[in-house]
Amino acid sequence: MTAQTLKFGNDGWRALTGMVFTEENLLRVADAFVRYLRATSLEGRPIAVGFDGRYRSDAYAALFAEVLSGCGFPVLLSDRIIPTPVLSYTVFRNGCGAGIMITASHNPASYNGVKFKASYGGPFVSEETRRVASFVQDRSEFPRSAALVRTTDMLTPYTEHLRTVIDFDTLRTYAADPANDPSVMIDSMGGAGQTILEDILTGLGWRAQTIFGSAEPGFYGRQPEPIEKNLEPLFYNVSVTDAILGIATDGDADRCAVCTGDGTWVSVQQTILLLLWHLHKNKKMSGAVIKSVPVTDKVRVLAERWHLPFYDVNVSFQNITDIMLKTDYLIGVEESAGFGVKGHLPERDGILSGLLFCEMLAMSRKNIPELWQEIRAVVGELHYRRLDIPAEELDRTAIMQRCEHFHPSRNLEEFFIEKVRKLYDKETLNGIKFLFGDSRWLLIRASMTEPKVRIYAEGRTEDELERLLAEGRMLVGIP
Repeated sequence: MTAQTLKFGNDGWRALTGMVFTEENLLRVADAFVRYLRATSLEGRPIAVGFDGRYRSDAYAALFAEVLSGCGFPVLLSDRIIPTPVLSYTVFRNGCGAGIMITASHNPASYNGVKFKASYGGPFVSEETRRVASFVQDRSEFPRSAALVRTTDMLTPYTEHLRTVIDFDTLRTYAADPANDPSVMIDSMGGAGQTILEDILTGLGWRAQTIFGSAEPGFYGRQPEPIEKNLEPLFYNVSVTDAILGIATDGDADRCAVCTGDGTWVSVQQTILLLLWHLHKNKKMSGAVIKSVPVTDKVRVLAERWHLPFYDVNVSFQNITDIMLKTDYLIGVEESAGFGVKGHLPERDGILSGLLFCEMLAMSRKNIPELWQEIRAVVGELHYRRLDIPAEELDRTAIMQRCEHFHPSRNLEEFFIEKVRKLYDKETLNGIKFLFGDSRWLLIRASMTEPKVRIYAEGRTEDELERLLAEGRMLVGIP
């Protein structure tokens, strides 16, 4: 297997366990990371290493730590399974040169991977990940030793830090009022979130219960991605109890989804708007609003209404992080349920996001449907959808070429293209977005990590949305 066989994503490397993600290839990645650290003058700086609950993630983390230690780098190794944002906070808090998280995030149980974290406590920007990839050799060469590895509790300092971001006093006061009696149902999906949210909330007087709260390598048979089709157990358990909120976190707990007290799914786009509303209206916070291209245009509507700086960046949280590092930001959001907020880290955090929703209910003394009605009165109705198209048999290059020459058909007679935005991964065109004005748009994007083509659209009405999606299917070449 040559060095070019290992395909890196935006923030690290993921692959099928036992096929590409093997001990041999992990050592090659560890060697490349050492070469990267030396090339960027990070020798002597400690490196933090964490792991999720996937098959042998703890052993892979120890192996990576031994390579770093053998090459002279002091290593802080987590003493337990932790969420990715806990590792990120450890990097920032301890002045580490970088961090390594053994996880495949929301990918199926058959995958594992390595996420790279920078000294600021957030993901590597894409260029730095490419630099690591450039150092990969055909085989591992560096010595291994545990001499400089120190096992440490990373979770306790992280949960203490959350007190500086979330108003714990408000949560405690809300729970103490007999009129409220707040109860929350949490679905950790067998991931690294475990019972962290439950432990924090019960300590503040809330009633909280976690389902699938033990980290399990197979995620109890589900893909650990908190999207509607995967969360039926949460919806049911919320609907048959007195819970006022349901919260789900993904495989490494850096993403978050919620449902209302009757078990109704709150879409990612609604979640984003609710979080932005809470930060600015309830917490009186300001700063730049940063979103990725596929996120609803209603985010821009709110930012402009409140005269907040606004950025619309290419897909991946790394591009959001890049802006976060350069500006006074309020929030950064991506369509795949990753949210980062001011006062924390330039990083996605599902644990923090879940607590923000609890804080939202406590501060406003309103439920999610009531809050959504307030937002809808400002931004209008939300008509948004994403379609995932299996692309094993599709020519994605040909699809992008058709998009480049797109002219609205009879299905879109009244639509005038105001702007076309092209998206690139390195030098490869992998997405085209057509903007029709008034929060109406169509995006076709070829995934660079999965054999899928994604169609995104937003319209003013459900009929407009359906016609935009039909146009997208035509461009992709499916009925």
